[in-house]
Amino acid sequence: MQINDRFGAAAAFETVSLPDGTEAAVPTEHAAALYVNEQPAFRVVCTPELLPQLALGRLLTEGWIASAGEVEQIAVCAEGLKISVHLTHPLTARSAAAQEVSSCCTDNITLGSPVELQPLRGAPQLNLPPEWVDALAAAMSAGLPLYQATHAVHSCFVLHRGHIFCACEDIGRHNALDKAVGSVMLAGIPLHECILYTSGRVPVDMVRKAIRAGVPALVSKTMPTVQSLELAQEYGLQLLCGRKHPPTSSKSVGWHRFALTYFSSM
Repeated sequence: MQINDRFGAAAAFETVSLPDGTEAAVPTEHAAALYVNEQPAFRVVCTPELLPQLALGRLLTEGWIASAGEVEQIAVCAEGLKISVHLTHPLTARSAAAQEVSSCCTDNITLGSPVELQPLRGAPQLNLPPEWVDALAAAMSAGLPLYQATHAVHSCFVLHRGHIFCACEDIGRHNALDKAVGSVMLAGIPLHECILYTSGRVPVDMVRKAIRAGVPALVSKTMPTVQSLELAQEYGLQLLCGRKHPPTSSKSVGWHRFALTYFSSM
């Protein structure tokens, strides 16, 4: 895969003056159009960094591709306004074009497209030791640089074989997850060996992204919805939610493992 990123990154936040005379660090928003084989696919509003990773992760978690091997080139213009992805094959037409769908947390838009999306497949199985969850929670609690500066962004960590491989930040939780997934793909690390930990809530669309990414587990410091639990159960995704801080004793675990038996046991 060839990466031609002429943009790189821009300032992720600015210091602004507040009415009371104090100053605060405020995140910046960056809008870019994502094209696939010269066809408009997505409009992303994101933190202005890791645009190739965002594009690659977005295409996988939204079902446009099934693997990094399908991508021939990713090019980002000097202004970062256009991300062009060229695949090794033509896009497969679908019977009816989808409607534009906006994200609930940023101004992201999925454009109406004739693309046939990849089907959801069962999640791989992997034992998830409690100490791995503790490591993720500790890292999230410590905070990443942009969050420490602004307290206004989301984070997504990737755990690989018990060690944190990377962590990404963005104004949108979907973007942060996609950047993390794209980073893993570019590094050539198998996603079925990775665990994702998001700072954001976990509705159906986040669970669907994790399933399409091919990870065995999604961890979050917040809670899921009934529908996201149902989807995780259907496809065998381990969903661990409400995990905020590492335990100091056996009585302060503070997280919930939503196993496949969750509904049948109610």
